[in-house]
Amino acid sequence: MGELGDTRGYLELSKDPVRFEPVSKVTNVFFDDTSKEVLSVRGGGTLGVVVRGQGRDHTFRMEDKGPISSLKFSPDHTVLAVQRSKNAVELLSYSSGEVGVGLTQECRAKSATLLGFIWTNSDDLALITDHGVEYYQVTRERLAVRHLRSYSIPCTWFVWSPECSLLLLCCGSSPSSTTLQPFSFKPGQSTKMAKFEVEVSGPGGPSAPGVTLGERDVCVGWVYGQPSVCVLRHPASPSVTAALDVYTQNRDNQFKKTYTCRLELTGRFAVNIIDSLIVVHHQASKTSLLFDVLVGGGEGGGGVTWVFPLPPPRPVQPFALVEAGALPCPATQPQPLPCELYAPTWVVFQPDIVIDARLGCMWHLQLRLDCLAEAVQDKTQLIDCLLRRKQAKSLVLLVVRKVVESGQLACLGQIFDKINAAYRQHLNTILQSQKSGLSLMGESVSFSGQASGGVERRVVVVEQPDMYSAVLAPLMEEAEKVEKEGKGTVADRKVSVRAVVGVVVEYVRSLGAVGVTVQHFLYELVITALVRTQHFYQLHQLLQYHVLADSKPLACLLLSLVGRYSAGQQLSLDMLCRLNTAHDEIIEVLLSQHQVTPALRYARSVGLVESVSARKFLEAAMASGDDQVFYSTFTFFSLRNTRLRGNAAFARGEHCEVFVEHFKKLFGELPDYSNQQL
Repeated sequence: MGELGDTRGYLELSKDPVRFEPVSKVTNVFFDDTSKEVLSVRGGGTLGVVVRGQGRDHTFRMEDKGPISSLKFSPDHTVLAVQRSKNAVELLSYSSGEVGVGLTQECRAKSATLLGFIWTNSDDLALITDHGVEYYQVTRERLAVRHLRSYSIPCTWFVWSPECSLLLLCCGSSPSSTTLQPFSFKPGQSTKMAKFEVEVSGPGGPSAPGVTLGERDVCVGWVYGQPSVCVLRHPASPSVTAALDVYTQNRDNQFKKTYTCRLELTGRFAVNIIDSLIVVHHQASKTSLLFDVLVGGGEGGGGVTWVFPLPPPRPVQPFALVEAGALPCPATQPQPLPCELYAPTWVVFQPDIVIDARLGCMWHLQLRLDCLAEAVQDKTQLIDCLLRRKQAKSLVLLVVRKVVESGQLACLGQIFDKINAAYRQHLNTILQSQKSGLSLMGESVSFSGQASGGVERRVVVVEQPDMYSAVLAPLMEEAEKVEKEGKGTVADRKVSVRAVVGVVVEYVRSLGAVGVTVQHFLYELVITALVRTQHFYQLHQLLQYHVLADSKPLACLLLSLVGRYSAGQQLSLDMLCRLNTAHDEIIEVLLSQHQVTPALRYARSVGLVESVSARKFLEAAMASGDDQVFYSTFTFFSLRNTRLRGNAAFARGEHCEVFVEHFKKLFGELPDYSNQQL
């Protein structure tokens, strides 16, 4: 706990909120969900309209023509739309803080009541009435309006998502209606989609009398690349808790219930969708629940997956606010005042907006992945979630290291499998992009479902060098140091060399399971550590049962350690023989050990007797100091010369003159090989 409250929350409000003039008798406050700006209107506009947003602050005045119900800028801030009446919208040109000439667009249906309006594009405006949707094109240069299309659908309220360009109408004139009619928009185009029914009562039964669907119970956002509609189901009786149903758009552009988030609470809720995670705020308990629909779900029947909170419910991290306009003085600094979290004056907007109109603050709600990692007990689910989060590679590696240090090795295999499945997916994407001439950049690979209806995967890619440098090598170094110094008992040590070797072996297994070639430095880490700590039996077992895959670099490493691990020589030769592509290396190894005759036999057995270098063999035979071996080797190659060229003499290019002189010194004149056979 901190001075202000619980600081373990995995959600926090942005450090620098947008400040605006709070709601008062002379000030009305509006939120523009497209530009994410707050507009404070003082005195109907005659005293000024102040626009506050991230990176955009400006002020202007306009004529007071009556109470304002809503006002929004076009996305390019060239036209201001103002609703003052129940059947018309006033459009005003806007440039450099000045409001210009305007026109009034009335509803085409004279008896219609205007529920609101939305900018679907800088040139496109939609009026939503209780009779349906009227779609217009706005020409900005001369501020003219042209009707494009109308949809006649009785409705009571609507929800608009500028992120998804999706409009939802609650069909019918009855308050008990549970039918939603979606529309999608593109520049100059509107599409009426298939309507769908939603449930409004809590889990355990269909919609019940007395439980109605309201505008605040529905929100729209992107969940893993799919436009998704989230609907709160309130309990029909005290014995039933609330739930949040998630309707996702399938390939037929129809919305179907796919997930149900089990809230296990009752009361007032609000929902944000942040980085494809569904955050449900509960006002009564002043906590937030976090759901990842792709993690830890259970079959709920009918093709619907039940989703439970990933971590336990926790409050948003405490926030203190310096009073607006407070000026620091040399003697005292203005003291920040704690803000009330989950206040009744809080209003949330998608995807991550929290507004407190009483305080005059707008925050962006942010994830604290480090606190989330501490809160989630199931580390397998945690890794599954983090692999889909932006810029979470370092945290994934930290979690893996902590799992090893804490001895939770039972789940390590599953963790590695999830990490390497993402790694394999990344490699496949690179191969596909190379074939199609595309290039990939950055740490994340994004498969966007916005066009194809697929599931978006922002995959953190943990490659073998990442795992080696951040987890395996530091752990091995620490374990070796502790064993060498003999500090503490085995129980006191965080991890032993034997345990780290087991971790590396499990990582290697997981890489092989997804078809990824294991890089040599992983094997080198295991072998050198076992040799340095004299765990020769474990090393022999790993090599004998081929846990460490055969390779030329691995065989060479074993040979380099022969001085400390004598069995490495034979193990390396056996490995090279199994590879069946390392004949030259085997011959070199035998010659380096002055085993000239076995090297000649091996060269003959693999059909290399005609091409091997005589100089290398003669040099090794002379260095051995065994005159009989030198005689046999010299005779062997002299006979080969006779058979290949009809003459026992060595060619000038073979550079064997020194060996001929050595033979003469030991045995006299060269014998006649003309009548002998090889």
